[in-house]
Amino acid sequence: MRFLFATFAWPSHYYPMVPLAWALRAAGHEVRVASPPSLVDTIVTTGLPAVAVGKDVDIADRARNGRLGEVDADERWPADRNDWSDAQRALVRRMALTMYEVADAMVDDLVTYARSWRPDLVVHESVTFAGAVAAEVLGVPSAAHGTGMPIIPGMLVPRDNPPPLPEFVDLFRGYGVAPRPVPSVWIDPCPPSIRKSGTISAPRLSVRYVPYNGPGAVPEWLVEPPERPRVCVTWGTSAVHLGTGAVTDLLSRTIEAVTGLGVDVVLTLSAATRAALGALPDGVRVADSLPLHVLLPTCRAVVHQGGVGTALTAAVHGVPQLSVTRLPDQTAVGDAFAAGGAARHLVQSETTVERIRDHVVALLDDGECRVAAERLRSEITSQPAPADLVPELVTLATSSTVHGGDGGPETS
Repeated sequence: MRFLFATFAWPSHYYPMVPLAWALRAAGHEVRVASPPSLVDTIVTTGLPAVAVGKDVDIADRARNGRLGEVDADERWPADRNDWSDAQRALVRRMALTMYEVADAMVDDLVTYARSWRPDLVVHESVTFAGAVAAEVLGVPSAAHGTGMPIIPGMLVPRDNPPPLPEFVDLFRGYGVAPRPVPSVWIDPCPPSIRKSGTISAPRLSVRYVPYNGPGAVPEWLVEPPERPRVCVTWGTSAVHLGTGAVTDLLSRTIEAVTGLGVDVVLTLSAATRAALGALPDGVRVADSLPLHVLLPTCRAVVHQGGVGTALTAAVHGVPQLSVTRLPDQTAVGDAFAAGGAARHLVQSETTVERIRDHVVALLDDGECRVAAERLRSEITSQPAPADLVPELVTLATSSTVHGGDGGPETS
């Protein structure tokens, strides 16, 4: 069978889908991954065939220039969206409109390719709505693949109530088809105990989060056990792309806090972020492009920006973590993981060198936090592996009632 994956051009949103795409490919099915041009090289490095569609939309530029509004999160976001402030609601609406713009920029080419290749099922990243349009046009089922976010079903994904925004409806209207606000299934790698309020109408397929953090070689120093407790400091790509000097200042404070504790500090970040930091304290080991799933099994703790991929990779390995956050979605991640006891969380307005240092010391000494982290690890590993979902997706592709369209399989 043929499975068409679709994602917008951010690795952090594509990477969670890679294990499922591999599983389908290993089971003998054909897989293609469609994205805007800037992600093509990244897709190719994952070993999957890439299809460039549409044009890139510079979301990061919009954030840096204030076109998304105030993205710094100096207050925590309630898990229930009914409790959001007016400013929080306005920010989420602007984020949704941006994702509709991304979908509009890629949908024509995606539909054209889908009509030619004729997939049996479209698997799209949860807010890559062009995938939903392509599935509706072809009359085939669609699976929305989450990134592992605890609350994203209630943030950006359209639902029947309240009705979708007009900009979402317009994506479908151009092809003369009805909107598809609800996918055929929702594939959710978020551990059940971390999920927050926010319902979805689609059946939920829980899947084990299998970390994929990009390619990389295992360095010689990582083979030997560390002589001192190892603490990883990492600042993912999304926070850096969306930030300004505030990101560098926050990261610099974090590095200063962790050094001087008598621990082995490993800093993982991009070359651009490393250059922006300037001189580093003595004793900090910089690991450029080292996949976290390779590094974290050797660590006693990790300090990060609250990216859900980083948080879940740490959780898979039972590593206690501290989130130091400034973006709304990352603040929600920090709160969710801290609520379960496996993590601690500081928002930007709470961060001083002393407070960060105190939390790292607590992570290293807190046996209860380590027990909670191990409990979360066990929960994740008990979820169905990506390969376990393959038969269900094949069944969905062959027996699901389709919405109609002009290029999909006939209903049985």
